Amino acid sequence: MALALADNTLFDSAETAAAFVAELLGTSTDYSIVAATFHDSGGGLLGVVAAAHDVTELRKVEAELIEANFELERANLAKNRFLASMSHELRTPLNAIIGFTGTLLLGLSGSLNPEQVKQVRTVQASGEHLLSLINDLLDLVKIESGKVDVSIQPVVCQEVVAEVVSSLRPLAEIKGLALEVSAPKKPLIVDTDRRMLSQIFLNLTGNAVKFTEEGTVRVGLKRQAKGAQGAVFSVSDTGIGIRPENHDRLFNAFEQMGESVTQRYDGTGLGLYISQKLSALLGARLAFDSEYGKGSTFWLEFGPR
Repeated sequence: MALALADNTLFDSAETAAAFVAELLGTSTDYSIVAATFHDSGGGLLGVVAAAHDVTELRKVEAELIEANFELERANLAKNRFLASMSHELRTPLNAIIGFTGTLLLGLSGSLNPEQVKQVRTVQASGEHLLSLINDLLDLVKIESGKVDVSIQPVVCQEVVAEVVSSLRPLAEIKGLALEVSAPKKPLIVDTDRRMLSQIFLNLTGNAVKFTEEGTVRVGLKRQAKGAQGAVFSVSDTGIGIRPENHDRLFNAFEQMGESVTQRYDGTGLGLYISQKLSALLGARLAFDSEYGKGSTFWLEFGPR
C-alpha cells in the first residue's frame, strides 16, 4: 500500500510521515516503510510521500532461516566434538597395536616363522592405515573449527622432499614403480610451517604412488623463478589420471573420483581437501593438471614473502 501526504503543516519531514504511517498501520502486521520529501523550486517543502509494504511473510522466513542456521551450527559443533573425542579414544589402542606388532616383527618375544611374519605385517599395515584415517578426521575437525596452529620458520625444502620420498619408497618398490627425485643441490629455503608442508607433500606423493599401477612417479623441487625466494614442489605420475568432469570436485571433502577408484583404493577422500586448506593457511597455491588415462601433475607453489 502507498500513502501520498501533501499537507506540509502536518508533516515537515520524511521521518514524521513515516512515523505517522507506522502508527496508522499498527503492529499486527510487519511493514517496511519508505518516505521522501518533495520541494518547490525555491527549496520550500511541498509535501511528503510515504510507501508501506507488507513484509510479514518475509520476516517469518528470516526468523525460520535464523533458527535453521542455529540448529546447523549446533549440529556441526556436536559432530566436531564427537569426531575429536572418538578419534582420540581410537588412537590410543591403535598405537598400542602398531607398537606390539613392531615388537613381534623385531623378534624380541621370540622368532616368527615366515607365515606368522606375513600375518603380523598385515595387522601392522591395517593398523597404520586406520591410524592414518583417524588422523585425517582429526585434521578435518581442527581445520573446520579454525584451531590449526601455524608455526612459521625457515625450512630447507630438500629435507622435506627427502623425508617424504624415503617414507614412500618401500611402497613404490613393492608396486614396481620408479620413484625419481629432481632437486637443486644448493639448499632452497622457504619460511613456512614444516609439519604442514610435510603433510601436504606426503599427501600428494602418497596419492601418486597409490593411484599409479605401473610406470614412474617423479618428485620435483625448483626455485619459483630465477633470483626469487619462492619454491615449487611438484609430483607427477603415470597413473589413472582424472576425468575432466571430475576436476571441479577434486578438492571436495570425502571425494574419490570414479567408481573404479572407490572400489580399488582405500581412503577417506580427505587428503586433497586437507592439503588445499593447509596450503591456503600457508599462503601457498596448490594446483594440478591431469589427462585421464595418462597421469597427473600436482604442484605446490610458495611465493616470496
